[in-house]
Amino acid sequence: MEANYGGKIFLPASALDELSQLEVVYPLLFKLQNDEEETDNGRRPRTHCGVLEFTAEEGRVYLPQWMMETLHLTPGSPIEVINVALLQGSLVKLQPQSVDFLDISDHRAVLETALRRFSALTVGDLLTIEYNSREYSIKVLETQPSPSAINIVETDLSVDFAPPVGYVEPTAQSSAGSSVASSSMIAKDIRQKEDAAKSEAASLRFQAFRGAGTRLSSAADKLRPASLRSYASTGAESDEPTKRQEADEETPVPLDLPIGTLYFGYRLVPPPGSESKDVDPSNPDDKDGFQGEGRVLRQRRKR
Repeated sequence: MEANYGGKIFLPASALDELSQLEVVYPLLFKLQNDEEETDNGRRPRTHCGVLEFTAEEGRVYLPQWMMETLHLTPGSPIEVINVALLQGSLVKLQPQSVDFLDISDHRAVLETALRRFSALTVGDLLTIEYNSREYSIKVLETQPSPSAINIVETDLSVDFAPPVGYVEPTAQSSAGSSVASSSMIAKDIRQKEDAAKSEAASLRFQAFRGAGTRLSSAADKLRPASLRSYASTGAESDEPTKRQEADEETPVPLDLPIGTLYFGYRLVPPPGSESKDVDPSNPDDKDGFQGEGRVLRQRRKR
């Protein structure tokens, strides 16, 4: 299937035997010519190609479909095959035969892959290449340095394109009208994108101390000494102005404690219902241990 989208043919093994006895120039290039039909200018249809394999049956030559259409051949028609030497090509000008060729994103990569299957290009050839399961026809308009055919095997080839068949360039009036009609939409889209970017940047910006302080228990603060009340309790926000003024009046002061002394800021408050009583320093837990009298099970014998 790939041979149908290239520029190489299948020849019989006898052709290789005959070429091996001659002084030929490699790579092997051939001129194909239809001897039975002439064009309008009195010339015979011709093209140039390379050889893919010498595996055809004796007396037969297998050509790609586009090459048979260029030479105006039908299956079984006679053809003349001549070994030739062509100049290395430097430039080729191509013309796609459909505007669908413009849908290809990377024309250079597609052509580099497609032209690897060709050995020569001839002015007037209508090549067929395949890309993404679609066929594209391309016509060869010009070749350099030779004006008729060139060799493209292992050469740096510059490719120029003519406008595709059926392509119409946009006029200045239509382009101006479309630009005026779309300018407002473009400006609107730009403003929307700018607003969205600003709102996103504002949401991502760091904002410290966005919350409000809440006092869990006011009774606990009253039990603490004024010098140990936290900064948060004195500066906490409150809905009542009187509480805020009272908190502002009490400002914390640093402690003056001896070295090695820790103060946790809470007074010892006994639980409700407990009664204070004197505690024996020798028995702080108030436990009576080893109470009672000792007894001996077996009496001592008198001597």
